Amino acid sequence: MRIGVLQLDDVRLGFEYREGVGVPIVFMGGVTSTTATWEPVLDRLQTGRPIYLLDHRGHGRSSHIGSGDYSNWVGQVSDTCQFLERVSGRSVVVGHSQGGIRAFYAAGEKPELVAGLYLEDIAPHFVANKRHVGSAFIAALKNIGVELGKALAADEKGAEMAARISGISLGDGITFGDVRSDEQLQIMADGVLQMDPKIFGTFFEDDSLPLFDLDDTIRAIQCPVHIACGVPELGGLFVDSDLDDLHDKGCEATLTKFDDVGHSVHFDALEPFVQDLAAFLQRVD
Repeated sequence: MRIGVLQLDDVRLGFEYREGVGVPIVFMGGVTSTTATWEPVLDRLQTGRPIYLLDHRGHGRSSHIGSGDYSNWVGQVSDTCQFLERVSGRSVVVGHSQGGIRAFYAAGEKPELVAGLYLEDIAPHFVANKRHVGSAFIAALKNIGVELGKALAADEKGAEMAARISGISLGDGITFGDVRSDEQLQIMADGVLQMDPKIFGTFFEDDSLPLFDLDDTIRAIQCPVHIACGVPELGGLFVDSDLDDLHDKGCEATLTKFDDVGHSVHFDALEPFVQDLAAFLQRVD
């Protein structure tokens, strides 16, 4: 993979890329993720398409923003749209969690630039319908921010941060250590240590709502949409009513539900996830 930079007015976006032939694939992770989260997927995904791995603002190789306010979904969606316009061109967008919400709204804003939309355990309904308010998962992410502050103050490295994350509760007696391997915790910790700590103070507030009309966005999307999700009992954020609403508004989204996994399907069910993604890619040209 090669390293690239896209300089926008208020942020510098870092990305990795690999050249190829065909419609490109753009991968965007969730909060706490960097491009490294997709390495196990790419090791197994057999494709000759161009590949782009994009870091969110405040993550990985992308710059921190001066205001420290990461609650602005308009800015995040604009980042995605400008990346498609200026770097990758018309692409299949794979988005996990935060990346999936960004990808969905970008597909509504720039439908001509999104050839396919693959959403991992997320729909825009999670934030638009305020399910993030009081969510045990969001509470866990906020607690990661608390532990990050302690780790930075103590000048700790990845192993210490991984241990901190391992003990954070996801609710119902489950911790990150219960659902992540040591390798996965290390990848997550390395990503967290590269984040702007201000993200945890602004991004998860109750009023951090996208300034987009959800119904208009759903109706504007013109590409195939597929959701790969876990189960709510293990921390999955996608619910069946989200799919019903997409169908009711004319978006013929398809769904693969993975049993025995939670929010991070590409971590918890790597091989089936890659097979599911490969099958979706066969539908998109």
